[in-house]
Amino acid sequence: MGVAVLADIVDLHLQKLNIFEDFRKTPVLSPNDQYLGLAWMEGEFKLHRHNMDEVFVILEGHLSIEVEGELKELDPGMAIMIRKGERHMSKTSIRTLVAIFEPKEITTEFV
Repeated sequence: MGVAVLADIVDLHLQKLNIFEDFRKTPVLSPNDQYLGLAWMEGEFKLHRHNMDEVFVILEGHLSIEVEGELKELDPGMAIMIRKGERHMSKTSIRTLVAIFEPKEITTEFV
């Protein structure tokens, strides 16, 4: 007889309704030493870098992100991995929902 494994299911459509502050990552799942978070973005977030890699997946809207001086444009269904130490800043002209995968111990340095 096998061991039963329980899986966590999260409705991201319901979770997004509980996020009221732009650019604030809200963790929804925490596998191992990582987390999956959601963030609404609108406007511009300051130039910064992290000590670990992070991944953005665009769920709604449109994200312009400058990484090391190069502008990247992302639409729903697109993802980008920002490597540790890369300077980046996010810009949106419309309200944009982003899923963020990153280590729990990630730190941010504004530059």
